[in-house]
Amino acid sequence: MDEVFVDTDERLDVVVGTDLRLIQKIDGTAFAIDTLLLAQFVRPGGQVGRVADLGSGSGILAFLLKYRQPALEIVGFEVQEEFHQLALRNLQLNRQMAGLSFELLDVREIPARILPESFDLVVANPPYYPLGTGRLPERPGRAQARHELTGTLRDFVEAAAWLLPYGSRLAMVVPSNRFYELADLLKPAPFGVKRLQFVHPKEGQPSHLALVEAERFYNGPHQALPALTIHRADGGFTPELEHLFQVGLRPKP
Repeated sequence: MDEVFVDTDERLDVVVGTDLRLIQKIDGTAFAIDTLLLAQFVRPGGQVGRVADLGSGSGILAFLLKYRQPALEIVGFEVQEEFHQLALRNLQLNRQMAGLSFELLDVREIPARILPESFDLVVANPPYYPLGTGRLPERPGRAQARHELTGTLRDFVEAAAWLLPYGSRLAMVVPSNRFYELADLLKPAPFGVKRLQFVHPKEGQPSHLALVEAERFYNGPHQALPALTIHRADGGFTPELEHLFQVGLRPKP
């Protein structure tokens, strides 16, 4: 096993349900359950060869998708140099991940730098908070990861529209209170919502996340999936989440 250097502001995690080892920052930018849920929600299918991960951070979503479906070629695009370098270190730590790469690139520059219609699937866990809302974290890395300082929800949708041909799909996780904003942005792209699943933090509490799959030029009905709840009323994980942690992230047969 390779020796791993972990800095004082980092930790080495083994991702639940996998044998992936990933270095994460401990400043609040480490991956959270929303990324695991999006990885489970995504359905690449046999026709998908190339996947773009917009705002890839330390690479967790790209690693999970590659782990589940090893044949995929995945490119992560990240604007922050610190997290781009962290993703590259994680790639060295998981050398079995052939066909996985990361580029230092702002999503707003994708139309000027990347060939159009060059991917089959786009995934994204974009910043949750619009400019001027919420408390801006003091650490620049966390601030950019959580707030739209270097790309808005519109920018992510427009980048996905540039990268995807007719019939290809975009999968995202957004706060539930921004779902209708996202739906309005998808229509002129044009994307049509195909699958939708709301996530509740705890039994009896309102939804806080929405998992959305949209297809280019799709104009049919969407599939409303059963809502997913993370915690039981007593604070423990629900059976769906226990299953996710135990077997849900194993590679597809």
